[in-house]
Amino acid sequence: MIQAINTVLDAAAFPGSDQKKLMAFVQSQQAADEDDAVLGAPAAATYKSQSGNIVEVLEDMKEKAEGQLGDLRKAETNAKHNFEMLKQNLEDQLAADNKDMSEEKAAKAAAEEA
Repeated sequence: MIQAINTVLDAAAFPGSDQKKLMAFVQSQQAADEDDAVLGAPAAATYKSQSGNIVEVLEDMKEKAEGQLGDLRKAETNAKHNFEMLKQNLEDQLAADNKDMSEEKAAKAAAEEA
C-alpha cells in the first residue's frame, strides 16, 4: 500500500516535504490499524473518523502552494518590470546614438563640401 501511495505522490509532483508528511500520516494510520488488529478490537467498535487529519494536511499544502504562487507571481512581475525598463533604456540609447551619428555625418558632409 505504501508503495502505491509513493507512486501516486511521485506522479502528482508533490514537493519532497509534503510527500514525507503524507507518508508519515499514512504510516501512522496503518500502524494504528495494525495495533487494533493485534489487540483484537472489533473494527466497527473502534472506528474513529480520521478525515480531520487529512483535511488539515491538505489545507496546509494548499496554503503553502498559494503562498508559493503569490511569491512567484510577484517575482514574475518584478522581472517583467525590469525587462521593460532595460528595453526602454536600450531604445533611448539607440535613438540618441542614431541622432549623434546623423549629426556627425552632416558635419562631415559639410566639412567635405567646404
